[in-house]
Amino acid sequence: MPLKPFTPWRGDQKRSFLLLYFLPPLLAAGAYLMPDARHYAAGAAVLSILFGWRLRDRVRARQHGQEIEATFVSRAIPELQRAGFSVEAGRMTHVGDIDLIVARQGWTATVEIKSFRYWRGRLRDRSRQQQARAQAKRQRAAIGADLAVIWLPKAWPNWLTRLLNWLMPERDPVIVMGSARWLAKELSRKAPR
Repeated sequence: MPLKPFTPWRGDQKRSFLLLYFLPPLLAAGAYLMPDARHYAAGAAVLSILFGWRLRDRVRARQHGQEIEATFVSRAIPELQRAGFSVEAGRMTHVGDIDLIVARQGWTATVEIKSFRYWRGRLRDRSRQQQARAQAKRQRAAIGADLAVIWLPKAWPNWLTRLLNWLMPERDPVIVMGSARWLAKELSRKAPR
C-alpha cells in the first residue's frame, strides 16, 4: 500500500476554508435574525476573515516549501552520489520528515531543505531561523547523526550575511547556501575520507 503524502498543512487549509467561506455567511445570517447583535456579528465576521487569510497565507507558504523540497531533493541526490555519498530521501521519524540523510563509511548527516532566500541577512527573520536550527538539531538527534545541515538552495549571501559569517561562523547546524554542488562540496569537507 503506498504511503500517504506528508501534508502537515492540511488541517490549517480546512480551518482557513471554514473561517473564510463558512463562518462569515453564518454570522451575517445571525445578524439578520438578531438585529441587536449585528455589531458583534460584524466584528466576528471581520476577525474570521482576517484569521482565515492568515491561515491561508501560512498554508501557501508551507506548500511552497514542500515544492522547493521536492525540486531540490531530486537535484541533490545525483550530485551527492557523484561525491561518494549514499543518500536517503524523506524518512519519517517521531520529529517529522527528514529531507535527506547523507551517509559515507559510518558517518551520517541530516539535511533540512528550507525555501528561505535570506539567512542572517535580515534581522527580522531571527525567529524563523531559530526554529529551523532547532528543527535540524532535533532531526540529527532523532537518528543519531554526526552532523546537521540546513540547505538553502535559493539563498544567496548579502553583505550582512558575509560579515556575520566571517565574525561568527555557524557550525551547529552547518548552513549551506546555493546549488546542490555547493551542498556536496560542504558535506565532502565535513565527512571523513
